[in-house]
Amino acid sequence: MGWIIAGTVLIVLLVLLLCNVTVIFDFRGDIYLRISYLFFTIVKIPAVKKKTRKKDKRVKKAAKSAAKDVKTEAVKTDTVKTGNAEKEAVKEEKSSKTAEAPEKEKTLGDIFEVVKLVMDSLGKPLKKLLKRTRISRFALEIVCGGEDAAKAALTFGGVNILVGNALGWIDSFFTLKPIDDLHIDVDFQSERTTAECYLEARLTLLAALAFVFTLLGRAVRFYNSHAEAKSAVDKFIKK
Repeated sequence: MGWIIAGTVLIVLLVLLLCNVTVIFDFRGDIYLRISYLFFTIVKIPAVKKKTRKKDKRVKKAAKSAAKDVKTEAVKTDTVKTGNAEKEAVKEEKSSKTAEAPEKEKTLGDIFEVVKLVMDSLGKPLKKLLKRTRISRFALEIVCGGEDAAKAALTFGGVNILVGNALGWIDSFFTLKPIDDLHIDVDFQSERTTAECYLEARLTLLAALAFVFTLLGRAVRFYNSHAEAKSAVDKFIKK
C-alpha cells in the first residue's frame, strides 16, 4: 500500500513539473501581460482593481473622534518630550560617531567582478532556458504611415528589414513555431504608424526549476573559486 501511495505522489509531482508556465503578451494600443501556471495567475498587467467597499458612517465618525483625541494628547505631551528628545539625539550622535566602523569602499573593479559573476552564472543556463521556451503563437500586424508618400515608403522598407532581423534573432534564441499571422502594409494617407502584436510562450515548470538550481550552483562555484569575486560580493552585502 505504501508503494502505491509513493508512486502516486511521484506521478502527480512529475505531471505538475511537466505542466507549462504560459506567458501571454498582447499589444493593441495598450499592453496586456499575463503569466499563469495551470489555473493560477502569477502576474497580470494591468492588474484587476478591487472594488472598494463603502464604509459605515458610524465607523467614520468614531475614527474622526479618535483622531482628535490623539491629536490633543500629542499636543499636551509634545512640549515635555521635546527637551528629552534633543538630549537623546545629541547622545546618539556622539555614540554613533564612536561606534561606526569605516566601511569598505566599492571600486570599479568590485563592480566588474560582480558583473563577471552574474555573466558566468547566467551564460549557459539562460541560453538553455530560452531555447526551451516555445513561442507557440505569434501574430504581428504593422501599418506604416508618414507625413508624405516618400516617408511612408521609407518607413515601410525599414520596418520590413527590422522585423526580418528581429524574427531571425528570436528564432536563434527561442523555439519559434510557424507564425500565425504576419502582415506589414503601408497607408499613404496616414501620418502615423500603427502596430498590433500577440505572443504566447510556454515553458515547463521543470525547465524553469532546472534553470534556477543550475544558476545558483554555478554562482556558488564561481564565488568560492574566485577570491576577487568573493571579496567584491562581500562588500556589496555588508553595510
